[in-house]
Amino acid sequence: MRELDAILDTWRGLGAGEPGGVLATVVHVTGSAYRRPGARMLILPDGRRIGCVSGGCLEGEIVRKAWWLTESGEPVVRLYDTTSEDDAVWEFGLGCNGVVHVMLERVNTAAACGTLEFLDTHRAARKAAVVATVVHSDGVSGVQVGDRLLVDESGATSGSLSGSAMERQVSVHATEAFREKKSRLAHMHGADVFVEWIGPPLSLVVFGAGHDAIPLVNFAAQLGWDVTVADGRPAYARTERFPGAGRVVGLPTCDPLLEVDIDTETAVVMMTHNYPLDALLLPRILPLRPRYLGLLGPRARGDRLFSELGLKQPGFMHAPAGLDTGCDSPEAIALSIVAEIQAETNSRAGGKLKHRQEPIHTAACEVGAASPEHAPGTVRPSWCETTLGSHA
Repeated sequence: MRELDAILDTWRGLGAGEPGGVLATVVHVTGSAYRRPGARMLILPDGRRIGCVSGGCLEGEIVRKAWWLTESGEPVVRLYDTTSEDDAVWEFGLGCNGVVHVMLERVNTAAACGTLEFLDTHRAARKAAVVATVVHSDGVSGVQVGDRLLVDESGATSGSLSGSAMERQVSVHATEAFREKKSRLAHMHGADVFVEWIGPPLSLVVFGAGHDAIPLVNFAAQLGWDVTVADGRPAYARTERFPGAGRVVGLPTCDPLLEVDIDTETAVVMMTHNYPLDALLLPRILPLRPRYLGLLGPRARGDRLFSELGLKQPGFMHAPAGLDTGCDSPEAIALSIVAEIQAETNSRAGGKLKHRQEPIHTAACEVGAASPEHAPGTVRPSWCETTLGSHA
């Protein structure tokens, strides 16, 4: 989610009355594509791009036409079909073999500003949110492309669909998105709505502020994770040592978790290199059942620790922490741990992709009956770029 944070940071810095930018958002994908629904790119007037919506094959074409396509101030959805084997597809660098739907909108419109403010508020509060956006309309359903319902965890709504005849139906899908923590494309009567679940940044707590914790925190920060570093040594627990961490705190011996928040969605890595401290921390962390709990060091050390404490290792425990990459440097070890956390939070085994029998990405979730032009498997020209449901 670092991409979204970077876009929001840039958007906040845009001056009032300026052209602002064009926000491109992937709202649906069928087949194979480098990015999935929810990927974003902000296009600035000077040509700069924040984020990306593909592996580089679509960005140039989108940037060239984004301002022209949104000249009316109304959002549009463009369809990019890369499924053909024709030379035209490969000439443009399009070889993903998928169909990508991209929504383009000016960020200085009231609707876009309201959505970005909503996301900015929820990101700052580390709260999940759902943004439901109409991405196709038959023109007679009473809604337009770009209409939205913004929903928070309490069920409170805002946006142009709030109070509309479609609000209740969209809210049902929003509730499901919150429950499943997964986005979906909902096909409704006369309209298709991209119901996007946007979770808070992954929370990572690192116990230990030694030299080997620095690359771990750096990698986590690059992924947009919310990192807390905790250490009882004042000389190590310093903010200047960990510029990527949101918080650097001390560990009071009376209550080592006093300054640390851990819940079932938190990843925890213990790299204190201090056996007595690990023995103190472990019985306090285990009952909190974090999403991931990694312990640095050899397997024998972890087994001994659990044995002496009379505890069993739960499924979320990873001792030793990290994927088996044969690494031994602090940077390589940090990479293996971050990769394991990433795999664990995505319910993946962390093996080699060449051995994976299923598709790399889970197919985008669709619910309801698709209109014929959106139905999966629709045959299109060799290189198709069309505008769907725009106001033009």
